[in-house]
Amino acid sequence: MRVSPSYRRLIQLRIGLRTVWDLSLHDTKRHIRSQRMLILAPLVIFLLCAACWGFADSRIVPAGLTVNSPADVLFLSSTSIVFICTLSVVLLGFDAISRRRLTGELAMDLSQPMPRSDYACSQLMGVWMAAMVPTTIGILVGAFLIQRQMGEWPAFADLAMFLFATGLLLWWYTSLQLLASSLARDVGASVTLGVGTWLFFVFLWLIPTLIIAQSMGVDVTDTTSLAFDQIQEKTDLFSPNGVYQLLMETRLASASQPHLSPNYIWLSAIGWSIIPTMLFLKRIEHMRP
Repeated sequence: MRVSPSYRRLIQLRIGLRTVWDLSLHDTKRHIRSQRMLILAPLVIFLLCAACWGFADSRIVPAGLTVNSPADVLFLSSTSIVFICTLSVVLLGFDAISRRRLTGELAMDLSQPMPRSDYACSQLMGVWMAAMVPTTIGILVGAFLIQRQMGEWPAFADLAMFLFATGLLLWWYTSLQLLASSLARDVGASVTLGVGTWLFFVFLWLIPTLIIAQSMGVDVTDTTSLAFDQIQEKTDLFSPNGVYQLLMETRLASASQPHLSPNYIWLSAIGWSIIPTMLFLKRIEHMRP
């Protein structure tokens, strides 16, 4: 019985996807069983639950913050994602490539009869899924705590956006961290590159925003002005944290939504999903272990 070329390619694709999935699950289990996860998982779950519980209680919400619905609570709780969940990706994946390169495991892995791009995808998915497990648990338990505090469940669309945007953010940081790990010659350099990237986007991104705003004649002493908000939203398109916050803001009330068109926000999200991933795939394909 002759098999058509298209059917043969379909079978090969299915086998390749199955191999990537099996390798991803293997790496995910390895990361989950690691000593790092014993510390990171309880910390991630606790902080997410504490954020949802605290922001849902009007008696302890900081002054100046308005909480009128579960969507507002989810948006405020996203600050925990930006700080601790992205850091967990860095701590889980900083030696995913560099350590294997030093021990010779990478040379053995890349010599296997499978495309290097499939191997790279399995490494990305392994770290990403390991980081998503405690994050998803924290978000779901946090939604329950919001209902206990406010007597109202978050809308399905709001919760779905929270999970989806968080998954995108962790994927972006996974791509950046594994790219840094593949570029580093040793584990120390990998940690430096990974943590340095995290620090820049989390704590230092406001500096280029202020510089751009001042160069365009906007008063940087008034960060609540409409002109500054518009400049900040545009510069946030070039930051993974900024795009994440803009995605979350699209689920708020109309008065709190971004001034930018959602098309630009989603276009930036697509760019962050593709460009770092492709750079990592190309790096693995041309890498000499």
